[in-house]
Amino acid sequence: MMDTQQLLAEYARTGSEAAFRELVARYINFVYSVALRLVGGDTQLAEDVTQTVFIALASKGRALSRGVMLGGWLHQCTYHVATRAMRGERRRQSREREAVEMNTLRDDSGASLRQVAPILDEAITQLGSGDRAAILLRYFEQRDFRSVGEALGTTEDAARMRVNRALEKLHSLLTHRGVTTSAAALGVALSADAVQAAPAGLAATVSTAVLAGTTAATTTAATITKAIAMTTLQKAIIGAALAAAVGTGIYEARQAAALRSQVQTLQQHQAPLTEQLQQLQRERDDAAKQLAALSTKPTARVPSSSATNSPVAKSPYEQLEEFLTSRLAPSREEIEAATRNNDKLASSHALSREEIDAFLQQNRRNAESLLAAYRISYDQSYLREVATNFPNTPFVQFAVIADKVFPEDQRKWIDAFKASSPDNALAWYFSALFKTA
Repeated sequence: MMDTQQLLAEYARTGSEAAFRELVARYINFVYSVALRLVGGDTQLAEDVTQTVFIALASKGRALSRGVMLGGWLHQCTYHVATRAMRGERRRQSREREAVEMNTLRDDSGASLRQVAPILDEAITQLGSGDRAAILLRYFEQRDFRSVGEALGTTEDAARMRVNRALEKLHSLLTHRGVTTSAAALGVALSADAVQAAPAGLAATVSTAVLAGTTAATTTAATITKAIAMTTLQKAIIGAALAAAVGTGIYEARQAAALRSQVQTLQQHQAPLTEQLQQLQRERDDAAKQLAALSTKPTARVPSSSATNSPVAKSPYEQLEEFLTSRLAPSREEIEAATRNNDKLASSHALSREEIDAFLQQNRRNAESLLAAYRISYDQSYLREVATNFPNTPFVQFAVIADKVFPEDQRKWIDAFKASSPDNALAWYFSALFKTA
């Protein structure tokens, strides 16, 4: 049969349910007895404390070092959990009442452990780690001196002396609390009544509850209710989960209603924007026709004086317009033919990749020049480059969204456009279109 340390190591290494169930079976009486004493004999609360302790073992057992003494760890954990559960009741107990109750003890071997139960486990926690381990191994885990010596790394005789010294220290602590029994009578009482049998079936209930919680996190509350006996702590946990779920549903419903209202508002603004866009397109066409008509008339050129006027730096758009005018300007015959046929002028020339790159090099490949190159060539590599190098520029964001260069990141670009231009109605228009798509 595997000893306790081997079972703990097996559970820490593989998460074995069989190893955990065996640990629960070995220590269930131990933990329940400590809890029962600490909660003043309330069996229901003692079961809750016992289950909480083994839940803590399941979650922290894999992190325990190999040298830890499991009995001592369980006793400390049980004490802290039960103390928190009983802190209200502990405040109402007075030291004078404890002293009166302790004075009823008699110095005989048949003294009952129930008379020192309220302060026994608290006194044990005040012992040093070595003395506490000796007491727990001998009287709570009910091992013989040879087994105690092996657990403490000493001989059988050294273990006997260690247990006797620890018992004397425990007796001294109890004496300061008003207990009048002798150390020998205390040892007899601990040997007889320190560990009591837990209720039948509690080990199976605890194992099932803990393992179900660690291996089936998505099991519904109704299934848990049918599988195990619901304790007070479980009812509180399930109630909190249901309250959180209801609150989340209400919050999401309010958010959805607010978003629907925003979409309706943006859709109301869409019609005027569309009409404005159509009006601008008509004005653009009229201007193009007027430009074509005026281009047939000679215009006087006023020479500029370099002595009086200093040169003004041209923007990349102006440079590109001048460059295109020199390369792509139609002949007079082409303008007259287009005017007669009411056709749009078309260029018979196209810029080469080398010419566009020379233009970009001249303008240091800034955002305006890259965007102009894309509008002339419709080569999306220029638009991707300007999007990569100038992602926070509003007109670059607009171009990326309008041409859907990155469809998988459309939402991100729309949010960036809204952040950089919060007063621009087009940003909110794009956002509304994306949500309703």
